[in-house]
Amino acid sequence: MGKQIRADYEQILMFPPSVEDWVAKDHPARFIRDFVDSLDLSELGIEVPDSDTGRPPYAPDLLLKVWLFGYFNRIRSTRKLEKGCLENMGLIWLTGMNAPDHNSLWRFFKANRKSLRHLFRQSIRVALKADLIGLALHAVDGTKIQAVSSNDKARGREHLERFWKVFRRDWTARLPMR
Repeated sequence: MGKQIRADYEQILMFPPSVEDWVAKDHPARFIRDFVDSLDLSELGIEVPDSDTGRPPYAPDLLLKVWLFGYFNRIRSTRKLEKGCLENMGLIWLTGMNAPDHNSLWRFFKANRKSLRHLFRQSIRVALKADLIGLALHAVDGTKIQAVSSNDKARGREHLERFWKVFRRDWTARLPMR
């Protein structure tokens, strides 16, 4: 029987590891970094914080990268983003081992809410065009959903038949000729 592999906590590295090696070449964090670095943040209305007293503020592109990474990974909480900057290898790489606190993340989001919403949509469009993400059909089965069936919204048989004729005509026009 062979020797078991165990963690060696006393191991000394000859060369320090490079942060660039921590994530794979196809990791989504690399797309986010390239996407944000290609933007002109002042043109988009992103506020650049300026402070003469206290700790220097985090750069807006760093905070934007954290928010986009959270958006792509369904992390909306500033406290979870803060924790991710300390524990998630993609976020550690993306921030260059800086860990913004939840207050800094929230202030950035609050100050740039409208611009961020536009950027979130734009990042999804770019990722779709680059074929980095796909859209999937989500079906509901066995779930009761409240219906909207008021008299103005309900469609009668005649309306549905007219709709079907138009749909079928348009659909058959798109089919290739044999």
